[in-house]
Amino acid sequence: MLTGRQAAILVVLGGVFWLSALAYLRGLPQLLTDPFWNPLNFASTVSVAWTAVYLIRRLAGLAPEQLMAGVGLVGAVVMVADGLVLNWFPRVYGPDDTVSRLAGAWLLWGYGFSLAAALLMARAGQGAAAVGGDAPAQSPAAVTPP
Repeated sequence: MLTGRQAAILVVLGGVFWLSALAYLRGLPQLLTDPFWNPLNFASTVSVAWTAVYLIRRLAGLAPEQLMAGVGLVGAVVMVADGLVLNWFPRVYGPDDTVSRLAGAWLLWGYGFSLAAALLMARAGQGAAAVGGDAPAQSPAAVTPP
């Protein structure tokens, strides 16, 4: 479970990430519409998503078992903002429907990779905790042979 302080930090991070993505989309819409830059833009999102999850974990002080909930809360904030904007104010993302549609696709792509990165980081963190001795040891009788 997240603490109130962690939840507040995560909501603020959601707002900061959303505004950062908005500035990127408004400043460089050609990265979405150009046939050369569009695939590179999507590919580079993988490292951005990984970095965002790392920042979420560090800045909110999340334990491995809290990471999915934390990234989910940030995702909820940014997806609600995106849904609101895409439905009622689509020109916020760009000058026409093509840019708005591609912006929505890019944002969903980034959310998907962020959730995947959070899952991988959480599993790696929980595995490291088990190796470090934080998890209770299993009795030999509880281990099922292959």
